[in-house]
Order: sequence, then structure tokens, then C-alpha cells
Amino acid sequence: MNYPKTLWSNPVNYESKIVYKTDKYGDMVRTFCMNPYGKVVAENTNGIITVNGHSYADPALHTANTNFALLVSSSFTEPFKNSNDYAESIARLSNMLGGGVLLQRFGDLIKGRRSTKERMDKSSTVPTLKATPGDLSLVIPKRQLDDIIEMIYALDRIAKGTANENTLLYGVEVKFYNSEVAVDSNLETSIPNLYALGDGSGVTHSLPQASASGVLVGRKLAGEYGGLMSNE
Repeated sequence: MNYPKTLWSNPVNYESKIVYKTDKYGDMVRTFCMNPYGKVVAENTNGIITVNGHSYADPALHTANTNFALLVSSSFTEPFKNSNDYAESIARLSNMLGGGVLLQRFGDLIKGRRSTKERMDKSSTVPTLKATPGDLSLVIPKRQLDDIIEMIYALDRIAKGTANENTLLYGVEVKFYNSEVAVDSNLETSIPNLYALGDGSGVTHSLPQASASGVLVGRKLAGEYGGLMSNE
């Protein structure tokens, strides 16, 4: 999603984590990977085209938008076991309909119509990723789509304009998480003095969490070996 930078640019809290419990289903939805002045970019995971986003430290490369993902938490019951396959099938459907990434204005989604090139040309929000205008309701399952729409209206209460008809929705972003490495409260594995940090460990799922894991272990090691290192 893209929003005018004046809504979400925040020098104090760069990546806001906003969690919302939907009224309709009681599902948890949260903001993810918020990038003030950012750009939406495409990713290729084993031939599946999904979306992600980033922003640059150099002000000269800033855009007029802020992009972020909305992550819907879904729980499944037996006999279903493979959530990665489920997410992959949704991403493949998006690729089938759009030849890659789909793009839709929020206003078009609410009105039950697909976005077209002509409607996109009139949008006040300029896309940062070239994508195929389309209809995300043909891709995202109804429950998750209802959750996303409800979340956008909830965000509009604290950041007026979020539910603007020209807010842009890209589909889809999918996170394929691997199994977590077993660690203790200090992120130490079953092998003494071997620690698993960051997103590669499967323990953390964001840059702030990955950074915090490094600080945690760094402080522990400094406490254990700091005196020895300073003597050397």
C-alpha cells in the first residue's frame, strides 16, 4: 500500500507495529515492514512474483509515498498442515491473473470493480512499482480480504486519509518462514556458545527484532568475555 508521506513519516518510530483485532472474525492483523518515503518492489521466489518494499537512507532517493504490508494471522485445523503451500497458491493465482503483481485502488476494491489503466492514470497516488491493474478480490480469500479492508478503516481513525480511494493495494506479499532453530532465552542453541540470530534463524520476523537479537547476545557475550577481551 502507498500513502502520502505526510501521513506516516515519523522520525521517532520508523517502523510502526500496529496490531488490530477485527470485529467480524476476531482475527489479528498487523502492519509490517513500514517504509516512509519508500518504494514497492517485486520479489522472485522460485518463480513466484510477490511484492515487498524498502526505502533509502539518501533523501535524494525518497518518494512521496509510504508503503507497508498488512499481515493477517490465520490458524488452520487438521488435516491441513502446510501453510507455505497455501500462501504460495494465492501468490500463483495473482501471477496467473496479472502476469505478475496485481495493483488495485482501494476505492475500486470497495466498489467491487477492477482497477484499469484509465482509473490508475487518474489516481492522485503515483505507483512506485509497475504492476497490472486488476481485482484483488479474485485472488485473496474473502476472510483475509475482509480483514484487510477492516484494518484499513481502523488505521484511517488514527491516520486520516489511509482509507482514501486512491490508496494503492499491491498483491500479494507472502512471507515464507522456515522452521525455527531451537534456542533458549539467550538465543543459544543446544550447541554451547553457538547462537542463532536474525531472520535467518527463523526466530525473528522483522529488522527491529533481528537487530534486538544481536544486541541481546552482544550484551551477554560482553558480560562473559568483556574483561578477558579488555585485558588482551
